[in-house]
Amino acid sequence: MKRKGFFLLLLISALLLLLPNGLYSAFDKDEPKYLEAAYEMVKTGDYVTPYYNYEYRFDKPILTYWLIALGYKVFGVNEFGGRFFVSIFGVLTVLIFYLWIAKYKSEKFAFWSSLILLSLLDFIVMSSVAMPDVILTFFITATLVSFFEGHHRKNPNFHRLAFLFSGLATLTKGPVGFVLPAVAAVVYLTIRRELKAGLRSIPWFSGILIYLTVVLPWYAAVLEKHGYQFFKDFILFHNVHRFFGKIPGHPTSWWYYFANYFWLYLPWVFFFPFALYRLFKGKDFLHEPLLEFSAVWFFSVFLFFQAAHTKLAHYLLPSFPPFALITSWYLESCREKLPIYLTALYFSLLFAAGVGFWIYKEWPLWGALFLIFPLMGSIFALKSGRALKPITVSFLAGMAIFKWVTLHSLQPFRAKPEIGKKLAALKEKYPNSQVAFFDYTSPEIVFYYRKGKLPDLNREKTEEVLKSSRPAFVVTRKNRLKRLKNVKFNVVETKKELLTNHYLVILSNVPLGRNDGRN
Repeated sequence: MKRKGFFLLLLISALLLLLPNGLYSAFDKDEPKYLEAAYEMVKTGDYVTPYYNYEYRFDKPILTYWLIALGYKVFGVNEFGGRFFVSIFGVLTVLIFYLWIAKYKSEKFAFWSSLILLSLLDFIVMSSVAMPDVILTFFITATLVSFFEGHHRKNPNFHRLAFLFSGLATLTKGPVGFVLPAVAAVVYLTIRRELKAGLRSIPWFSGILIYLTVVLPWYAAVLEKHGYQFFKDFILFHNVHRFFGKIPGHPTSWWYYFANYFWLYLPWVFFFPFALYRLFKGKDFLHEPLLEFSAVWFFSVFLFFQAAHTKLAHYLLPSFPPFALITSWYLESCREKLPIYLTALYFSLLFAAGVGFWIYKEWPLWGALFLIFPLMGSIFALKSGRALKPITVSFLAGMAIFKWVTLHSLQPFRAKPEIGKKLAALKEKYPNSQVAFFDYTSPEIVFYYRKGKLPDLNREKTEEVLKSSRPAFVVTRKNRLKRLKNVKFNVVETKKELLTNHYLVILSNVPLGRNDGRN
């Protein structure tokens, strides 16, 4: 069963997380920045410095860019290639989670716990895009699993593995890759009253040497090359200030994660509070290290990012493995119907809202087919009184339909990739042309343009460019056109954005369009 379960999880994960990743375009705003930065890395041959739109991008360390660049080398510069080696870490997270649980619990329990992890909505989302969060989640999972094994098996080699994985986590997203697992480990040892003995059993010298061997080469190279610029942008701004201060465009409200909980952890949002109640009421976690460690792991991640001033929903992704284990334990040990009723009601509301939104947006209605599956799964759960199999299988089926069918059906409505490709074609036709944004920018357009830098111009500079004798193409939103009062232009292209009521337009001083932009 162990081998069968492993390969079945591998197959399901590949069908859901890997294979459909070339069927849909990049999503604003973060994913295209990583895709474009890796493209510029391959184009320039500079594998030390990340650039986006041909300017320094010191938001995150280098590992994610390397993985995307590797995908480009293997599969070409396209969405599938850019996402492939990132999405593999989603698959690896499911598999290492399964192997870890199977050592302490039944293989059936390990299999369904892993499917719960795989079914979590934001886990699917973040495993399907070229961003560092699922990579970080894998390395934090591997770090904490290695620590747990090292502590309970009294084997220092597992502790050394923990330092290795922590170093790779640090190379993925910075100091959080070390700090977060360290917090969870210290809390766990403290609760078990084993702090001194546990810390003494860790091979600190060899462990730190392994950690520094992984981390130092790139950090030293980029510091030598860029010095204080890197230190200021990455260490001070994107780590210290991001934790203690406010980043423009990032929420800071204390209730942010509670408000986003209801979609982040779909389809198990109503089961987990009951699971925590049962877990702490019965004090089962005190007698079972796996549950105790999972509880510490979950709350360490949640409270760490809750304490951080800057918040984003996908920051909580490393909490998903313990969430899945605790939820699976609850579903195996309890048969309460109230969370099933709440889930059925919630899915009914989501189904009605989803279909209504599809009709309102005039999208192909068959693209909303995925909404039926979770609803039917919750109805079957109500009838049988058991939630694990019907909800897990139905939600996974719905998400598979969403990735294989729905996203593909929406491609004709994706304005930004089409605008980017149109700009690239115009640049090919007019090699000497100036191409820019006006009071607007889009990473999607930047990525699909791939013909050089796309500056964002103010009104005066835009009018100057459109008045010049040199061919010019300017992208903006239609509602910005009234600001251009002192220049004539043609509208080459107009496309409505997918989720908003805004229209994107390409303006030009070349007579390619039929409309005067001021009409």
